[in-house]
Amino acid sequence: MNSRGVLLGLGLLGAMGLTFACQFAPDLSRFESCADNGSCNPGFTCLHEARRCLPDCGALGPCPIEEPPDASSDAGPDEDGGSDAGPDGGSDGGSDGGTDAGTDGGMDAGVPFSLLTERLPLAIEQTPYTADVQAQGGIPPYQFRATEALPEWLTLDGGTLSGTPPRPGTFRVAVEASDTNTPPSQQSATYTSRVRAMLRLAGPAILVDGYSGTFYTEKISATGGVPPYSFKVVSSNGPAGVTLLLDGSVTGTPSSTGTYTSLLQVTDSDPDEPQVATRTVTLSVTGSPLLLAFSTESLPDARMGTPYQYVLRVAPSSNVTWKLKAGALPGGIGFNPDTATLSGTPNVAPGNYTVTFNATDGLLGNVDRTFTITVH
Repeated sequence: MNSRGVLLGLGLLGAMGLTFACQFAPDLSRFESCADNGSCNPGFTCLHEARRCLPDCGALGPCPIEEPPDASSDAGPDEDGGSDAGPDGGSDGGSDGGTDAGTDGGMDAGVPFSLLTERLPLAIEQTPYTADVQAQGGIPPYQFRATEALPEWLTLDGGTLSGTPPRPGTFRVAVEASDTNTPPSQQSATYTSRVRAMLRLAGPAILVDGYSGTFYTEKISATGGVPPYSFKVVSSNGPAGVTLLLDGSVTGTPSSTGTYTSLLQVTDSDPDEPQVATRTVTLSVTGSPLLLAFSTESLPDARMGTPYQYVLRVAPSSNVTWKLKAGALPGGIGFNPDTATLSGTPNVAPGNYTVTFNATDGLLGNVDRTFTITVH
């Protein structure tokens, strides 16, 4: 072969070698095959010539290097069917894409703001009263205000109602509570509660005198609260033979003399919340007197607007004439000298009223005794 032939052969081989170096035959076997209808999983596009699903290339940047989907674990479409193909897939359903799906976007998307207090406790006249209106949820601290005029004795401060009711009755409280959210949540309520008449064990504080070996009777009374009342002995040192009954009657025949002290208790019949009151009373038992003497030692307390009755007694009491000698009884209470009975319904302001009674027996003597009636 001459030199020309050699050069021609080398040129031909060089041309063939250059052609082989420029050929591009990528291995696409690592990619998922296209479906029969030419579709691929989201993020991939079918290269029809090779029938392989190749990753999409964005127009705004280079194609990310992605691993093909694992055909063994996920051969179907994405479970949530979302279009964003992002790492979240929108499982929280929130519009802000954040961790709180609440509408306020704040730090408290839990318990909604509400008033917790359903009703106010009962009150008792002339007794300090305190009640709390409580709220829950929302964003504390809370603010409270009255939306109607409060009773003249009652104030509202930071959710606390306080005051001393002067008399029985029904009172109404209308309040509005708000939290410190932006804007604040508000709740309002109207409460109605009752001021009860204070239960008192009216006495008398010193029971009518008893006489050893002689049948004894006395009546303990109460005022206020809700009648009927129930009485009992809390503690006592006697006398033997004398018993306090449930209705307040004290009966029996004392067998010994002396001065005895008892702590008595009365309970009213309030269906909502019974009241209980106590009082210490004393009873003196002596021998029967020979001359006229007052057996009554003190009078029971009275209450304005409540019927009152008590009978004065002396011993011996064969033929006694009675009269109101000095002082004035509380308005509404009168004295019947024929029966020595005080009765009526007090209609005056509370206070102490002092009166003196006289009892006369032509044979046994003439005696006076001054008493104080306390009206509540």
